[in-house]
This record gives sequence, structure tokens and C-alpha cells, in this order.
Amino acid sequence: MKRLAICFAFCLICFTSSAQLEMPAMEDLPVRLTRSIGISMDMGWNGLVGFGPTIQYFVSPHFGIDAGVGLSGTGIKLGGRGRYIFLEKKFSPFVGAGFNYGLGSRGNEIVLEDEGNVISFIVKPSPFLQLTAGGDLVTGSGFFMMFDLGYSILLVGENVELQSGTPTDLQQLSIDLVYGSGIVIEFRVGFIFKNSRSY
Repeated sequence: MKRLAICFAFCLICFTSSAQLEMPAMEDLPVRLTRSIGISMDMGWNGLVGFGPTIQYFVSPHFGIDAGVGLSGTGIKLGGRGRYIFLEKKFSPFVGAGFNYGLGSRGNEIVLEDEGNVISFIVKPSPFLQLTAGGDLVTGSGFFMMFDLGYSILLVGENVELQSGTPTDLQQLSIDLVYGSGIVIEFRVGFIFKNSRSY
């Protein structure tokens, strides 16, 4: 009986030691697993929120969610997006799709002048579908940086309502560029916090 107890204790020690050896160290785990939620500042052209703060949440090392609020040509803008992250390395390319919504000028007229031709208009609430591809970096210390390119698609026919005047070609081009569908050029920098849970 004594030999059986000694044998059992020896097996238990060996099993525990081997399990500890097989467990990866924190530095060996994917960085988006050990750091999964953070905050950043978003800026760019037709970005997720225009210019403003965003929250990042990595559901897994390969899937992230971005959400935030900011200021844009279409007024206060709210946005949310999902991203598929290809690699588990600190830097990885990704593809993303999201939705953002500009609240518009809220009845306030915007005046635009071109060589003496003055027009005024209001911007109505503006929903957009956003498709992007880019890369993000999350370091072991938590520094976060992201850039992406893509296209933002206005989901309503017209979001600008003319109040007075007739736009020149240049004025119409300006309206289309600032308030309509267009390319996305976005940059973001921030910090991803370390998880409180252990592995």
C-alpha cells in the first residue's frame, strides 16, 4: 500500500510538471489574446467616425471590433466595424466591413461660394456602408497603430438638400466629395490594455 501511494505521488508530480512545461508563456501567446481592449484616436478621409475616439475589442486573435463617435463632413458620426485579422503576429493585414451614420447638419445651412456664385444647403442624416483593407500593429507594451484604405458607400440617394442657388460644377464636385460616397483613407493610433485574466 505504501509503495502504491509513493508511485501515485510520483506520477502526480510528473504529470503536473509536464503540464506546466507545456503551458505557453505569456510572451508566446498571440498579443491580441493577452491585450484585447483599447482606445485610440481615429482620423482620415471618410473614416469610421471622421475625427474622434474609438474603442477596439479583439474577440479573438483573428477578429476585432471597432466602434466610436467623431466629427465629420456629415456632422456627428457614429460608426462600428468588424475586422478579420489574418495573422497572429504583432503586425497583421486585415479586411473589414462596417456601418457609419452621420447625423447631418441638423437643419443648419451650409454656405458655399465659388467666384461669386453662392449656394446654401443642409446635410440630411447619412448612412454609409464601409469596406476596407489595411494593417494593424499591437506591440507587447500595448502601443496600437492602424491604417486602412477602402470605399464608403452612401446608402441613400441624396443626403444634401439645396436651399438656395444653383451649384457650379466645382461646387457640385465639392458636395459630392465631402458628403457622398468616396474613398477611405484612415489612420488610428492608441493603446491596447493588458487583460486581467491569466492563461
